[in-house]
Amino acid sequence: MQKAAFWIFFVFVIASCSSAPTDALQQNENESKEPRSEKIVSLEKTNSNITHHYYLKSDVQRFVEYMSDKHSYDRTLLVKAFSSIQQRPQVIKKSNNQPEAITPYFEYRKRFVNQTRVDGGIAFANKYKPWLIAAQREYGVDWSIIVALIGVETAYGRITGSRDVFTSLTTLAFDYPRRSKYFKSELEAYLLLARKEGWGIGNTNGSYSGALGMVQFMPSNYMKLAVDFDKNGHVDLWGSPADAIGSAANYLRFHGWRPNKEWVVDADVMSVKSVASLANKGRKPVYALEKWETLGVYSKSISPDKAGLIKLRSGPDQVSYWLAFENFFTVMDYNPSRRYAMSVIELANRLKVNGL
Repeated sequence: MQKAAFWIFFVFVIASCSSAPTDALQQNENESKEPRSEKIVSLEKTNSNITHHYYLKSDVQRFVEYMSDKHSYDRTLLVKAFSSIQQRPQVIKKSNNQPEAITPYFEYRKRFVNQTRVDGGIAFANKYKPWLIAAQREYGVDWSIIVALIGVETAYGRITGSRDVFTSLTTLAFDYPRRSKYFKSELEAYLLLARKEGWGIGNTNGSYSGALGMVQFMPSNYMKLAVDFDKNGHVDLWGSPADAIGSAANYLRFHGWRPNKEWVVDADVMSVKSVASLANKGRKPVYALEKWETLGVYSKSISPDKAGLIKLRSGPDQVSYWLAFENFFTVMDYNPSRRYAMSVIELANRLKVNGL
């Protein structure tokens, strides 16, 4: 009888240890540098008995059938995965309050264009100089832009995100109607990537929006544009700075980066009213510099290329203007925010002064 009681107690302890929620396994954001690389069936570690799990939703059930039919995805695995998670409200809250959209530039830039970020960039550039030179040579992207992107995105790989991207992407795909279509496609890409790489579906850490690694690629970009730059036979955007460097450069080249071309220049505007409808218009250059001059917009550039007019708040009561060329808008392809692109370029200019 005593032996029977012992074995019942032992089984209970073992069972209780296997049901910890995935979020409890995550590292602190400042320590998260790489995904967990366990077998895809590692979702057995999650709690499949939560009350309001995602597989109860009819659109999730349809998505599971779609993945099973189109990609021959293991249906049982997906049912188990979606039955193990529920909505993550913080993701929706953050998506509705992104600093790139609501924070004035003079405040936003303080997070990224500061001495700490410059010093970190110089150290990163010196440490990985051969890879940066190789990427600049192969892809035509200036080394300082590559470093600045990684610096703005993850503080040079220090902060890559601490939440499992499966839950975040699922929340945005099925409970964020404004961008549901986009995030469903990213969830699809993530699941295919997880299967290809052998990642545990609920054990890949990233940003609140599902971005991955040192360069914060969304899953579709990880699949399409991440490169094995160190040629070790495996793409690793968490643990390989070389792969991160090459992948960032490849991304910018793919989106139209033009080697040895200007990025952005200060502009003087004679009549703010006359260009009000042209400032921050679209995501492409619109006029040659000669045309801008007829509108009362002047700069020191002699570039023959078209430019767009950027207007940002550079102080509590101050507005500044720039003429932005194609490369500026290519940085915006990384993140469609003028505040973001200007911060990357300002940081890159600070780094470039120190040379490589």
